[in-house]
Amino acid sequence: MSTDVSLKEITQHISPASLKREFSEHHVTTPQTLHVLQWNVLAQGLSNPEGNFVRVKKETVSFDNRKWRILEQILIRQPDLFALEEADIYECFLKEHLLKHGYTCFFTPKPKSPCFVFENDSDNFKGPDGVLLCYKTQLFDEIHRYYYQQSDDDTRGKPFFAILELKHKSSSKNIIFIGTHLKSKKSFADLRITQTDAILQYLTKNYSTQKHVIIAGDFNGESDEPFYDSICKTGFSSAYRTLLNDREPPFTTWKFRAHDEVEFEQCGCIDYIFYKPEGFVPISILKLPTKEEIGVNGLPSNEYPSDHLAIETIFNINP
Repeated sequence: MSTDVSLKEITQHISPASLKREFSEHHVTTPQTLHVLQWNVLAQGLSNPEGNFVRVKKETVSFDNRKWRILEQILIRQPDLFALEEADIYECFLKEHLLKHGYTCFFTPKPKSPCFVFENDSDNFKGPDGVLLCYKTQLFDEIHRYYYQQSDDDTRGKPFFAILELKHKSSSKNIIFIGTHLKSKKSFADLRITQTDAILQYLTKNYSTQKHVIIAGDFNGESDEPFYDSICKTGFSSAYRTLLNDREPPFTTWKFRAHDEVEFEQCGCIDYIFYKPEGFVPISILKLPTKEEIGVNGLPSNEYPSDHLAIETIFNINP
């Protein structure tokens, strides 16, 4: 089944039309390019507007509405590799459709997922959320998959990253693709640096000579936090920062929440695609909408299913 026909099947479930987005530069897909998507899709189990998204109506985040929009936003640009966080709808929905559209997936559920708190919410509880890594089956041979498993005496927090080692058939390069979701809230900056260091230590131990490495994720912190500096000092660059004149986007998440019935705004850039410059050159990024284009109620919205915006990068693969 062609992509166009498949997307028509999906979009017939979607009204109004989704937020339109374009790449920053025209690009031509070749055997030496790689298209990477990173997106926190917002767990259905955590989507209840009460307290979380005070300007959002319940019907906006209903499962029947969001599942099709999430699938559409993955398939509309056909990434070669992608990392999703909070993917609690993988087993009940995405698994079947992504397989049908030519993807092999690796889902790592969180044993202590916050979604379990809402098990009695029959409309929204779909199981634990977690990190989902996927690749186009026809483009890669899988060599190895791994996810961090927390030991009983581990004080660093919950499992937080998954890895795929893949052979990119057309370029003959081995590519290491990592997806992560770090601890949220500003007060946990120290834990985020500990979590990040664990990822970097794993890479040093297992892939010290590998130059084709990408780390994608929701890092839950802005670029002035220590974790960001640690990643860059280890030889990684941020794809968006490289193509935005040495600046990160103004925001990748924007929402309105409430505490003690007082509304407050959360807005910042906390999602990144890091890469090793000796292995890749970013040539185009998916442009981010402005607040005016999104609308005064923030995210999620009637035109976009998550409180995070997907970020996507087209890379040239270095020899």
